[in-house]
Amino acid sequence: IEKAFSCLFELVGVSCSRTVYTHLSLTWNKAMVPFVALSLLLLGAAQPLRRAGSTELVTAGSSLDPLPRWAELVTLEIKPDRLDDFLKAIHADMSGSRDKSLDPGCLRFDLLRDRDDPNKFYFYELYVDDDGAAKHKNTAHYKVWADFKASGGVVSQAVTRGEMSSLPEWSLQTSPSDGQPACAVVVTVEIHPDRLEDFLQVLQRDAEGSRDKALDPGTLRFDLLRDREVRNKFYFYEAYVDDAAAAHHKTTKHYHAWADFKASGGVLSQAVIKAEAASIPGGWAFQP
Repeated sequence: IEKAFSCLFELVGVSCSRTVYTHLSLTWNKAMVPFVALSLLLLGAAQPLRRAGSTELVTAGSSLDPLPRWAELVTLEIKPDRLDDFLKAIHADMSGSRDKSLDPGCLRFDLLRDRDDPNKFYFYELYVDDDGAAKHKNTAHYKVWADFKASGGVVSQAVTRGEMSSLPEWSLQTSPSDGQPACAVVVTVEIHPDRLEDFLQVLQRDAEGSRDKALDPGTLRFDLLRDREVRNKFYFYEAYVDDAAAAHHKTTKHYHAWADFKASGGVLSQAVIKAEAASIPGGWAFQP
């Protein structure tokens, strides 16, 4: 019953804590059916109205779009002698993916390069839903990338899948990301199941503070994703103008809220990927 409630709330785009689902499952009885159904419909209908009232700048993947139900973090190793071909192919794929008339289900597509290995790259892809991601793979621009893969240019590939639809609206940055980051990190964290509510409160403060140019001027982007399979695993997608901006971020009060949560034992594990986009020629790798 708890799982059913979770699915219903996610279906209409309403975020609730596990505690709420558990309480509903324990107090459940058949007489509640019409009341729960009506409540869910009203809450779901309220979501677009609340988003329409947002004062934030509307960009691709903005609060007027649905939060992504499908996200991919793709890690690739490219053959050194095929780097030019790779960049041409992925430029074609990204250009088409960002064109709403060609790929309406794609909300964002970034390319990052590993800080230590110049042949290793990362894709950050956000889609409206599973259908949007599937349609992306039927486009002419995706075929350019697929043909490059088929030609043997990729040494290895690994895909991590996430989503934002079960998270609050603040998880997706809606303001533009100006510039190509010389410093970016993808942080994977596993959170203690009993501390999920605390975690989300802390991350909201960190994310919103990071996006405030008066508080954290060198931050270009800060998104939070949730793993599609392991529900207490999350991913931070952070981009900074340069290393100095990333260092400043760690001196802020909003970052220290996160650091204090970690120190309190709420994080079971953490892994960090260090990347950048500034070395990729042309200024197109990181989507505005």
